[in-house]
Amino acid sequence: MYLAIDVPGHGKVVVDIGYGGTFYAFLSAEQLGLDVRSSKTRDLVSAASAVTEAVKKQFKLHHPESEDLAFLYGTILTDGKDAFSEEPTTNICVFADEQVDRSPTGSGVTARIALQYHKGLIQLEQSRTFQSSTTGSLFTGKAVKASGWCWTFPHLKGC
Repeated sequence: MYLAIDVPGHGKVVVDIGYGGTFYAFLSAEQLGLDVRSSKTRDLVSAASAVTEAVKKQFKLHHPESEDLAFLYGTILTDGKDAFSEEPTTNICVFADEQVDRSPTGSGVTARIALQYHKGLIQLEQSRTFQSSTTGSLFTGKAVKASGWCWTFPHLKGC
């Protein structure tokens, strides 16, 4: 889901809202004047937290099966490289009370793959590698068609 929001201190940005077991807001760090590879972690955390709060104030989430799941868990800032590539795409996940995941984030990668597939940026069975900007750890995933359903599910592997 594509959403334009106003982020205090950063102005208007465009985010995608994706679900991979929980909801996240996704945007390139560049929209906030940052770089996921070279900016200070504290700056990335502050900006991501501002996005999370802005989305929560400006948009109501809905989960089709349980309203208890209809909340934004955090924001994932990316390098903006969402189109398919053999090269890893890098992100940082800031969730809950400004916590940073040391991995690329399983539920976040799940949501990011679903978004990339939905936008036509990757194909079914096409593997993507995701890298954590904080530790360099890698997850690899792909969208697959679930038997009898029109959903896509990533298969994750990594450390």
